[in-house]
Amino acid sequence: MGFLKNLFSKKGNKNLSDKDNRGSWIKNERMSLDYWNTRMASRSHEPFVIYRFDTEAEAKAALLEIPSIHIAEDTGNLICTSAIMYGFYQREDGKFEAMVCGNDLTHDEWRIAKESFTKHGGTPTGQGDLEPEKTVSTKPQKKPKKKQVVFVKEDIQNKMGVKFTYRIYKGPNAETAKAFLAEQPPITKNYYYLIVETPEGNYGRDISGIYKE
Repeated sequence: MGFLKNLFSKKGNKNLSDKDNRGSWIKNERMSLDYWNTRMASRSHEPFVIYRFDTEAEAKAALLEIPSIHIAEDTGNLICTSAIMYGFYQREDGKFEAMVCGNDLTHDEWRIAKESFTKHGGTPTGQGDLEPEKTVSTKPQKKPKKKQVVFVKEDIQNKMGVKFTYRIYKGPNAETAKAFLAEQPPITKNYYYLIVETPEGNYGRDISGIYKE
């Protein structure tokens, strides 16, 4: 692991740590399949790029060329400073897959990902990619600021020898909070919680699903 960490250190971001992560890390094929199944059921049209690679090193290097994806200095984990889904994992056939997706995937990130995945020897999985919609205007315009859920902090507590992890967010209302939680990959471990604080109450997601505190 030390070799890979040194090999893929990039861009001199020595101050970034796990707490700077704003994205949702897809760590294995099961999490990826859960995402695609949810996407199909909701008929979502989120942009994405997903390619397969022969080796782990190729998949990881391809992701690390995306400006918002880094290696955390404190843990060596992949983190993303954009609120998108990202990750790589080994498939059942032994190949590796890398992907980025989500409504917050910008056109520049999508383009860079597609070019990088190709550069590092990737082959499109299925369709391979879906381009974000382009905004066309005749003059510069300021877009109205969209109310959305924002990351606040990660709170780790030890209770009776058990580690509880809380990722805390803030949202404008209950509807936005529940929609945000529904978009996240399923939680697969105990004592791990996503919490969205809103003026209408706090909403959470854990291994059992979405709930209101």
